[in-house]
Amino acid sequence: MLSTSSKLAAIVIAFGLAFFNGIAAADTAALNENFETTPTGPLGSPWTVDIHGASTAVVVNTPDHGRVLNLRGSKTIPDSLVATDHFASAATEVQFSYAVDASSGSSFQTELNGTGNSYFSRHLNLRLEPGSNTLVALISPTGLTDCGPLVRDSWSTVTLRVHETVLPHTFDVLINGARTSCTGIETRQAAPFTGISVIDGLDTGEGGSVLFDNFLVTTP
Repeated sequence: MLSTSSKLAAIVIAFGLAFFNGIAAADTAALNENFETTPTGPLGSPWTVDIHGASTAVVVNTPDHGRVLNLRGSKTIPDSLVATDHFASAATEVQFSYAVDASSGSSFQTELNGTGNSYFSRHLNLRLEPGSNTLVALISPTGLTDCGPLVRDSWSTVTLRVHETVLPHTFDVLINGARTSCTGIETRQAAPFTGISVIDGLDTGEGGSVLFDNFLVTTP
């Protein structure tokens, strides 16, 4: 299991990437969850977990990445799970990053939750579908946009940067610190921001395991 110092080093790297990509390293962490002090077992407070069926979200120890969140998808349609960690921010520049390791055949969605007049204007959705190695963004008014490749069975860092200071509001997606095709994409999402979500349930019945770590939301 990774030491606490190793976890802290990973967070420092995340802040370094933030600085490199135009967000100051001194920004405030609105949410910071690395699970190192979270009890193993079913995910609990401060997260709220809404489960329909056999999908699960559990905190587990791993041999190579310390303590992490394991999203285990059900193979039964339409089982689903939504785990949400809440925060409140009126900032108009927000960065949301996390580490993810998706097994072959698995799927997941993550969302940055804000304000808007429809579901996909309130929730900026990033997803990986079964049988695909492409991370996709879904938001109003753009719809689905292929961002870039996400290697399965290996840890990667996904970073979402949202710019809502001036119109049109836009967002960028980076994978392992590198820009993707999702750069300067228009979004109708607006502040205030209310939380992040991890979702199982693309209605495919594929199941599979996805590991998450180092959820970090920063604001100026």
